[in-house]
Amino acid sequence: MNKVNYVAKHDKLVRLLNITIEEATRDYSRVSMPITNTNVNGMGVAHGGAIFAMADVAFGAAANADQEHGVVSLNAAIEFLRPGKASPLTAEARLVRHGAHIQSYQVEVHDAEGRLVARCMSTGFQTDIPLPQ
Repeated sequence: MNKVNYVAKHDKLVRLLNITIEEATRDYSRVSMPITNTNVNGMGVAHGGAIFAMADVAFGAAANADQEHGVVSLNAAIEFLRPGKASPLTAEARLVRHGAHIQSYQVEVHDAEGRLVARCMSTGFQTDIPLPQ
């Protein structure tokens, strides 16, 4: 397995939402998040903002895996397909394109029963900013 992922070590929202980075390489990441009373909306299903945050964490974990310099988000578009009801939710990010500075990932979010909850296309920019250790 890789060294401790930068996002897992430094991202405070990861801890707030109880997101676990299960696997992270430059090509792929998998993260999970339980549905709890702190991340549901008024209808009792996973809040869209929590789902989006989880997709963004999956993107960031992959894009910054084993890197010396940070990747930041340029753009993200998410499509919510069904409510997140069955806990935990999982998000998998897969590398679509890796250029010199621009990287694109497709992220899919599924519930515990394997239903596709959301899909997201995230694009990042490779900076010259060193990642903290």
